[in-house]
Amino acid sequence: MNLANLGVILSFLLVAGGLLAIVFPFAPSIPTIWFGIFLYGLTHGYVAVSENFMVLISAIAVATIVLDYTLSRSGVQPLRADAWGVIGAVVGGLVGSIFGPISTYLVGPLVGAIVLELFRGRDRVYSYQSGNYTIVAFMGGTLVKLLAAIAMIGLFILRIQGKL
Repeated sequence: MNLANLGVILSFLLVAGGLLAIVFPFAPSIPTIWFGIFLYGLTHGYVAVSENFMVLISAIAVATIVLDYTLSRSGVQPLRADAWGVIGAVVGGLVGSIFGPISTYLVGPLVGAIVLELFRGRDRVYSYQSGNYTIVAFMGGTLVKLLAAIAMIGLFILRIQGKL
């Protein structure tokens, strides 16, 4: 097996894994997709995937990461909450991913944020409000990542087919 074939296999596995990581958050999704596209370009001498195309994909990836972070922070900002609610939501989402998509996106993050806020000594009302704000921010970030992933993968497929 030559380097180009190995690059195709690994890059498509990374892109697919990054897409799955949006639904089941086990890895950083957007950076994984970006790395898969980068690997394809690297192993093919930047012919189909040029350096200019990588700049475009990189801009989409960086903008998505910044927007996801901003949504996470703004979701907990109304309560002047700190990052602990977000950490609880992420841990809850990871634990929830064992049980399925609904637990990954709704139940796990909500319960994780509430439990961590209660554990830190916050009152119940604050903890429930923090959990609600955190889940809205978490879902907004997930939607942004999904849309960016579709754009990145769609552009990548069009580029390697020669249609872009």
